[in-house]
Amino acid sequence: MIQLELQPEVESRLASEAEARGLSLDRYIESIVTARTSATYETHPRTPERQRQIEGAVDRIRELRKGLTTGGLSIKELINEGRKY
Repeated sequence: MIQLELQPEVESRLASEAEARGLSLDRYIESIVTARTSATYETHPRTPERQRQIEGAVDRIRELRKGLTTGGLSIKELINEGRKY
């Protein structure tokens, strides 16, 4: 078990949020930590709808880049060009 020492204003705010949810402060903090640590790096779950949105975005990006070139410049030249500004 870990013990936390919170600043009084942080503890007060968390206690108010816990009370509003009908939880003890300990349970509320535990729920926050559990949700944070069990979540993946994604902010949205990979539902079928979310997957379709992602695939649609990728398709739009691929469509937008068709016909675009670097004008004959290499990546290194583009980087150096960007340093000018």
